Amino acid sequence: MDILCRSMLFDGKAIVTAIDSTETVETARKIHGTSVSATNALARVLTMGVFMSAGFKGLKHKLTLIVDGGGKGGSIIVCGDCGSKVRCRMDEPRCFEGEALRPVEEVIGANGRLTVIKDFGLKEPYNGTVKLVNGNVDTDFSYYFTVSEQLPSAIATGVAFNPDGSVRAAGAVIVQPMPNCPQDIIAKLVDVVGHFSDMDKIVATHTPTKLIEEYFGEFDSKPLQPTYPAYVCSCSREAMERVLISMGKKDALEIIEERGEIEFHCDFCNKTQVFTKEDVEKIFEEADDKNNGSDKG
Repeated sequence: MDILCRSMLFDGKAIVTAIDSTETVETARKIHGTSVSATNALARVLTMGVFMSAGFKGLKHKLTLIVDGGGKGGSIIVCGDCGSKVRCRMDEPRCFEGEALRPVEEVIGANGRLTVIKDFGLKEPYNGTVKLVNGNVDTDFSYYFTVSEQLPSAIATGVAFNPDGSVRAAGAVIVQPMPNCPQDIIAKLVDVVGHFSDMDKIVATHTPTKLIEEYFGEFDSKPLQPTYPAYVCSCSREAMERVLISMGKKDALEIIEERGEIEFHCDFCNKTQVFTKEDVEKIFEEADDKNNGSDKG
């Protein structure tokens, strides 16, 4: 089971987050059939989606990350819900297939933007966009937090692979000094962050708890409640039925007449829902019965 662990440091003057997103990333790899190079890039963005949706309190709070840098992998979209329930899609999941592992920057590219959308159910969602610095996920998200959320952050993501290309381990560590954190504490944290240059190896050998204890335990570390990430798609046949109803019976039957059936394909879970003429007629009959019942009430 994946886990996200947080600890307060220096009596709340900083927070460290360590993440094990192995199962979540491996699920994404299987769903999308990603090459090793694509998985390497997608895993890091997906792990940041895990991190950024972990703090959501409302069940209807939504996160969308869009990374589009013009690289061989095309754009990457990650959606997250409360409790780090995430899903993702990628334009070119098989880029560099059959080749040796390529740098993340070649998959993502550096000529584009990182967009973060947070929907808290208010009139307008929060929308923050920054130019990509270099196509390296760690650097680009650090820059986003510093510029858009005024929260300087040190980020190190890591991915380790098995010989068959499956994910052996994936995760991240994120260190964030709180506003007005003293400079001497920041200096200590910067020194520790320097140890994460080989994060691919660290995620393969450390659980989040072990990582925090080994590298930050001396700083009066106080653990917070953990979160358990997972790859969860929000699509369902019931949701597609609602889409059909919104189309209207006339238009839906016209599509059936032309194509023989209606298909809805989800890019996040790679599943297809098929509706026949009989399905459509039954859906609208039940919808009419429900509406008539409501009118009588």
